[in-house]
Amino acid sequence: MILHANGYTLRNKTQKHFSLQLRTRKMALPTTAEKGTAMTDKREQEASQTSHINQSEVFLESEGDGWFERNKAAVNRKASYYETETIKRVLQSFKENINNILEIGCGNGAKLNDLCDYFNANGTGIDPSPAAIKDGNELRKHLRLSVATASNLPYNNNDFDLVYFGFCLYLVDREDVFEAVAEADRVLKNGGFLAILDFDPKQKHKRPYHHKPGLFSYKTSYSDFFTAGGHYYLVAKESFSNGASHFAIDSDERVSVCILYKEPEAY
Repeated sequence: MILHANGYTLRNKTQKHFSLQLRTRKMALPTTAEKGTAMTDKREQEASQTSHINQSEVFLESEGDGWFERNKAAVNRKASYYETETIKRVLQSFKENINNILEIGCGNGAKLNDLCDYFNANGTGIDPSPAAIKDGNELRKHLRLSVATASNLPYNNNDFDLVYFGFCLYLVDREDVFEAVAEADRVLKNGGFLAILDFDPKQKHKRPYHHKPGLFSYKTSYSDFFTAGGHYYLVAKESFSNGASHFAIDSDERVSVCILYKEPEAY
């Protein structure tokens, strides 16, 4: 047996040390109720991390109508639109080639109607708002308007000479955005034109959507989705602000209309 100066053996000291540790651990053990609370908190945290609200579905269910009611008066009040005036000016030399136009996110068809009048073209539009489509079909019976989303277009391949994203891509669910890009490409003819009206920030980011908790506005350069692969060429881009026809100093308020040409042969 090994003795220390104070007369205690190493074994005695070790036994006392582990006995103290055991008593401390017993005192720190959580109760059954505390365990249940901790597990509930963990499940709620995991659910909040994994749960996802599909924005396209929310707009189909209710927020599409909400957006239309908030903006209906402003849209109907305008005699002209800066973005459609830009499209008309840039593409005026191709009027004879543009016979069928699709607007994605058309609302009640006011801007689509403006484009169709200028190009003397047939107009087709989709929007997730049943109220907007109903209003548009009553006001503009010559247009073909339907309830649908950008990621699931109810049209055949190569149906259109001009496809126009009317300020809607920033609200498309991130799980659907590549499908929306692919669908627009599918229905646009080779040699056709694609116009995109959307936010144009200095760098991509997302912001909470003010009108519906849990949704986001995704701001980025959406023309890059098309031009990066070499299949589209940027014909023109005009920058302005959300609500005015001049450039916005505030990057978060910058908006642009980009007009792209779909190359008949990319390479």
